[in-house]
Formats: sequence, C-alpha cells, structure tokens
Amino acid sequence: MFEHLSGSGEAGNDVLDRVWRLNRLLDDLGLYTTEMYQRGRESIIQKQQQELLDLSTPVVKLYEQILALPLIGTLDSERTQVVMENLLDGIIAHEARIAIIDITGVPAVDTLVAQHLMKTIAAARLMGAECILSGIRPQIAQTIVHLGVDLGDIMTKATLADALVMALQRTGHVVVRKQG
Repeated sequence: MFEHLSGSGEAGNDVLDRVWRLNRLLDDLGLYTTEMYQRGRESIIQKQQQELLDLSTPVVKLYEQILALPLIGTLDSERTQVVMENLLDGIIAHEARIAIIDITGVPAVDTLVAQHLMKTIAAARLMGAECILSGIRPQIAQTIVHLGVDLGDIMTKATLADALVMALQRTGHVVVRKQG
C-alpha cells in the first residue's frame, strides 16, 4: 500500500496525508483487536472465578435430612454470600433438618467471618434447619473468645464426626457400634 501511495504521482502532502490516515486506521484496528482479546480473557477469568467459588462451597447430603457444608480457605464477603445461597438451596432441595457447617479448612476467623457465619446460621433457621458448627480448632476457639463473639445458642462440635453423631441423634437415629 505504501508503494502504491508513493508511486501514485500525487503531491508529497497528499501522500503523507493518506499514509497518516492509513497508519491511524491500522493503529485503531490493532487497538480494537487487543481490546476484544482482553475482554474475552477477562470474561473467561470471571467465569472461572465463579465456577471455583461454586465448587469451593459444596453442600453434601450426609444422611436423611442432614447436610454438610465443608468450608476450605479464606472467607470474604462474596464467598460467604455464595455459602449462604448454596446452603439455603441445599436445605430446600434435600428437605434438611440439620446443616453442619464445617470450618476445619478455614485458616482464620475474624469478626467479619464470624458475623457472616452467624447470618448464615440465622438464615438456615428461618428455612427450618438447625445448624451445627464443627471443625473449631483451638486457635479459632481462642480467636472467637477474644473477639467476644457470642455463639450462645449455636451448637458447636470440635470435629465433623462429632457433629454427624449429634445430627443423627437430633433426627432420631441411633448410632450403635457393631460387636465383633
């Protein structure tokens, strides 16, 4: 194109003007292509983040009317909202009476996380399910006490196994060790 423009016999200023406009057009096309590529990548990243968020908060049916929500990793406002939504959906879908929220995999609990857990438990109660908070390690217990968070009427257990035994008892099931 440059050879065509330079060999067209036109005056130098006309050629420069056409070259300038062609250069601007090519720059605009390059910029548009880059922006579209970047938008596509951002869209893929957002979808993957949402999928990871959904996968990181599974609701698992343990037994009749008993669900577990094992939490792993850091809890922030966005994730705790997904936790609440998934738990409430699970309560409805499985007609659960007991929901065990297991925080064994949560590295730290601060005031905000504790408040979100309390709200999730309150919402589950409104849906007709009792919650058991399990996986409270000594460090987390100390933190909760130091923060002054009142877990007064919330059932708590140190392990998921203990919480499951309690849930089975609360739903009228008896766990008996088989002899032999």
